[in-house]
Amino acid sequence: MKKNFMKVGLVLILVSMVGFLCRAYELKYPNREHVMTDLTKNMQTHCVGRLLIDLPQGSHWKNDASSARIDDLSIEIETHVTYEEYVARMEKRRGEIASLKPQSDRYLNRPAETLRPGGGDYVFAYAFRQSDGPGIDGKWEKSIAYEAEGYAWRNGTFFKVGPDLYSQPRILKILPRLQARLDHEIPNRPGFCLNGAFIEGYYDLEKDEEEEISWGFKLPKNLGLVVRHTKVWSPQETLFERQRESEGEVLAYLAALIKPGDTYEQHVFRKAARSVRGLNGEEIVAGSVEDSGKQGYLSTVGGTWEYPGAGNESPAPAIEVSIDTPEVKTSYIPSPAGGFPKPADMPEGLTEAEFFEVYDAIINSIRPRPGAFAPPPSSGGPVSGSPLGRDLSFERILAGLGGKR
Repeated sequence: MKKNFMKVGLVLILVSMVGFLCRAYELKYPNREHVMTDLTKNMQTHCVGRLLIDLPQGSHWKNDASSARIDDLSIEIETHVTYEEYVARMEKRRGEIASLKPQSDRYLNRPAETLRPGGGDYVFAYAFRQSDGPGIDGKWEKSIAYEAEGYAWRNGTFFKVGPDLYSQPRILKILPRLQARLDHEIPNRPGFCLNGAFIEGYYDLEKDEEEEISWGFKLPKNLGLVVRHTKVWSPQETLFERQRESEGEVLAYLAALIKPGDTYEQHVFRKAARSVRGLNGEEIVAGSVEDSGKQGYLSTVGGTWEYPGAGNESPAPAIEVSIDTPEVKTSYIPSPAGGFPKPADMPEGLTEAEFFEVYDAIINSIRPRPGAFAPPPSSGGPVSGSPLGRDLSFERILAGLGGKR
């Protein structure tokens, strides 16, 4: 009898070990083969930052879905803004700035300044005050600090640059680089795309000028997509490295947050290295389920692929692409816990197979846009290439509006 129990015990141990090894293999070497459905039969190429990415037909985004940061200056975009709306916004902002009150006796009795550098652009400088501190050479000096912000309108696309301290010269350099762009247009010259916009500029690692781009999309089946890329001078920490470093903090946070009897479970679908068109990155796809606070449970599933970037030898930005489901409430814990709820409870009946079909199709499509990462020429000349279809001169725009200012 004892021998039989030992045999059964050994079998159970072996089965558990085989299951563990199979699970570990699946995480490291996931199956990325899918039956193509209508979701991915008509993928459309989009210019996103300095990249090209294919998205399912029917993907869309908000008028202010993207933003950027250049040389410590934020750039905000909004499309479908008329010229009359732009002028009204400028007059309102001018009034708001003029009505600002001094916050201390260090503020100077100096009115705000408005620059009109041409083409209908605005640059506001305000909040002038005395400042004592180290200068560029490290010596202590007195100076006048101020805030500045810039605005531009390009054929229906509204741009806001800043605000930031001492930023008037930097804003004046950026404004001429701002252009409008049709959603389907793919430029053939250096620079990056935002929704309804193109920001001209070489990918210059000789300059200590940061560049960050972020853009959010809404995909079919109510999936959310966020694409970010950041200029780097050397490879950054990888996704797995950051996860290992933060694992202890996350576990401590969950331990403090989850009370006895609460439900919180995670399920990891994938955790693997993943090379996309020569970009050697890493991916994690995982889901979670937790108590909703009332009767029921909240589930969500999301996947992230990251590439840590490269330096001078083969310049490439750090890239992060995340796709997730909305939070779904159910009366049950999905199986496995942290996995996908039943399709009947998911938006538009999303299935696990459909999620991975869309996820893999998008990740596999990521590639640099030809010409986007060109370094500046040794001659230091301007960016060259064909103009965009919406890159109209301000004079022509005004003529179409009857010359209104």
